[in-house]
Amino acid sequence: MKELKIYLISTVFAVGFGFSDLAIAGEGDTTNVVDKVEKLAEKPKISFEKQVYDFGKIFGGDVVTYKFKFQNAGKGELIINSVKTSCGCTAALVSKDKLLSNESGEIDVKFNPGKFVGKVSKTVTVNSNDPETPTYKLTISGVIIEEVVVNPRRINFGTSRKGDSVTKTLEIKPLTGLNIQVTKVESPSPYLTISKDKDGADDSSVYQITFNKYDYIGNYNGMIFVYTTGARQERVDVPFSGEAIGDLTFYPEAVSFGTIKQKLESKRTVIINLVNSDVKIEKVEVHPDFIKHALSDLNKKSKRLEIILGDNRPLGKITGGIKIYTTSSVQPVISIPINGEVKE
Repeated sequence: MKELKIYLISTVFAVGFGFSDLAIAGEGDTTNVVDKVEKLAEKPKISFEKQVYDFGKIFGGDVVTYKFKFQNAGKGELIINSVKTSCGCTAALVSKDKLLSNESGEIDVKFNPGKFVGKVSKTVTVNSNDPETPTYKLTISGVIIEEVVVNPRRINFGTSRKGDSVTKTLEIKPLTGLNIQVTKVESPSPYLTISKDKDGADDSSVYQITFNKYDYIGNYNGMIFVYTTGARQERVDVPFSGEAIGDLTFYPEAVSFGTIKQKLESKRTVIINLVNSDVKIEKVEVHPDFIKHALSDLNKKSKRLEIILGDNRPLGKITGGIKIYTTSSVQPVISIPINGEVKE
């Protein structure tokens, strides 16, 4: 019995001592000590009714909206810090950003498919003060179909010689049952010729797209416009690109020595490819005079041009160039700039 009394006294003393400490921490307010302790243990918890929404199939141009419902399943106040989407085509708004225990809210998501075609999946990231799940990801997904399908989606004319003609085929197929007609196919490019070839199966039509009469060397690009009677796709844009080359190609297009010391010999290489094997290189000129060169065969269709910076070069900026004279009527002279800087 004496041992039991001692134990009870010790327990009361320990509890009393603990509450005294809490009372001191709470500036003498002992009535709410338990409440304060419980509040320290309270935590918010975000809980969504659905994490993934599949909108199925929609036409391009249609806008999808969906409300993700959520609840604060914890005891502490839930605070929504931010809601971010994975692309500019998706927008999200939260109905309220502070929720007490058991309160509910909604995140309103709007998805505009824009130019997307086929399967898509976009995410919405919800950041909150939930200690267990501070970042929560929602997903919307589905398939975007077109009223009018073009094949290919982009025309690549590839590499061709300057002045040559290149023809590609463009197939246009409206979705069956919508009674959509193609009214016009055109391009603002003066180098494109567009002609209808034939009517294909299933209301499709085939057009021949020819790129010709291009007077330049280098990369080119542009757009083809397909006009239809479709309510959602009145116009379908088809980009095109390609490269026109001459009788010779060379790399790099500019020779740079960078920053080098005065007495240190430096060398750069230019590779010349003979697209037309009948073309010959007649001579090579390099200036200024302190830059030397050496031309040699790399293989049957390629040449190696070494550009050598000798040790007699002056200090300062290097500004010069290479001129390659050929028998080509398309590229009689090829000019390549040279730059760099000489320091002690």
